[in-house]
Amino acid sequence: MAEPDEATVLERAKARAKEDGFVWEFDFGVPGALRTPLRGQHFLSEDRRQEYLERARDDLRKETSNA
Repeated sequence: MAEPDEATVLERAKARAKEDGFVWEFDFGVPGALRTPLRGQHFLSEDRRQEYLERARDDLRKETSNA
């Protein structure tokens, strides 16, 4: 079985984390641009990021094996 593309895995993991109400990484943004305030945001720990990445890999493997 071929391994999923890591860029796709990362995209899927970030999307799932966002759906669950987590912020994947702090976005410094462009100077002067509007930014989301830090208060009330839930950032992911490294362990939780790894969990999201592994779940994304598993989902993508299942999708390719069913295709």
